[in-house]
Amino acid sequence: PGAIHFPRRLDAEYFRQLTAERIVTRFTRGRPVRSWQPKRDGERNEALDTFVYAHAALHGLISMGLRLNEEVERLAVVPLQPDAEAGRVIRSAWMA
Repeated sequence: PGAIHFPRRLDAEYFRQLTAERIVTRFTRGRPVRSWQPKRDGERNEALDTFVYAHAALHGLISMGLRLNEEVERLAVVPLQPDAEAGRVIRSAWMA
């Protein structure tokens, strides 16, 4: 809770894109208006975009009743059953 875990395989470019924007406060009619602006013009930020989309999707699912902790606990209780068909090998006469 309250933490984000990243896999080790992500490179420095991913984190540059993730931090490619900064918040800027401007005053309009005497009121502060905050917006996200690129740190540098033309800098890529696809990692940030996809991260924000995924975060929004998660919160949308939570608002529709997804109880993520309960789902994890439910999956942890179900023992994995080996598939009976998985061990079966079918040999073709074509290759013999």
